[in-house]
Amino acid sequence: MARSRSASSSSSRPPAASDPPAPLPTEFLTGPRVFARRLAPTDPVAWRYLGVTVLSAALSGVAYAALVSPAVNLAASVAGGASPLLVHVTNAVGGAFLAMFTFLLMWLLGWLGAGRAGRAAEVYGASFALLPPLYLLVTAVAFLTPRDAWMPAAGALAGSDNQAVQRLALAGLARTPAAFLLLAVTMLGTAAQCALSFPAFRELTGRPGRALLGALLPLVPALAVGFIALAPLLFQR
Repeated sequence: MARSRSASSSSSRPPAASDPPAPLPTEFLTGPRVFARRLAPTDPVAWRYLGVTVLSAALSGVAYAALVSPAVNLAASVAGGASPLLVHVTNAVGGAFLAMFTFLLMWLLGWLGAGRAGRAAEVYGASFALLPPLYLLVTAVAFLTPRDAWMPAAGALAGSDNQAVQRLALAGLARTPAAFLLLAVTMLGTAAQCALSFPAFRELTGRPGRALLGALLPLVPALAVGFIALAPLLFQR
C-alpha cells in the first residue's frame, strides 16, 4: 500500500523543466534586446555562435582574395613568379585569420567592459551574422568588375617585375566599386556590430555604463585590425 502511494505521488510530480533554447544568431540583428532576453536564462557557452563567426571569417577571406585576384593573375601572366593559386589561398587564409582575430579581440575587450554578465563571446559571436551576406555581395561585385575598370596601361607594364605589376593592378582595383564596398563592409560593419551590442549588453547586465564600455572598448582596436587587413589595397590609392 505504501509503495502504491509512493508511486502515485512520484507520478504526480511535474516533469523537470528543460533548458530554454538559445536564440538564433540572426535574431540578434532583428532585436538585440529581445535576443539578450532569450539568451539570459540559458547557460553561458562561449563557443555557442562560433560557427557563424567562422563562416563570416571564411567569407571575409574569400571576398578579399576575389578582389585582389586580378592583380595576382596579371602579375603571374606578365612577369611570372609564384603560383597564382598559392597566392589566392594565402590571401583568403590571411583575411580569414584577421577576421577571427577581430572576433577574439572583441570578445576579450567586450568581456573587460561589460563583465561576465555581458556574455561578450555570445553577443559578439552572434553579431557576425550581419556580415556573411555582405561579403558574398562583395565577392559577386568583384567577379563582375570589368577588366577595363582597373587594367593598367600596356606601356606601364612593359619591363615591370612581378611586384611592380601587382602594385599597378592594385592601384586600379582600389578605385573599383568592389574595393569601396569591401572597405564599407569592413569598417561600417564593425561599427554596426559594436552599436548593436550595446542594447544587448544593457539587457544582460542591467548597467548602462558597463554596457557602453562593452560596446566601445573593442571598437577602435577592431577597426584598426580591419584597416590593417585592407592596407595592401588602401595604400595603392
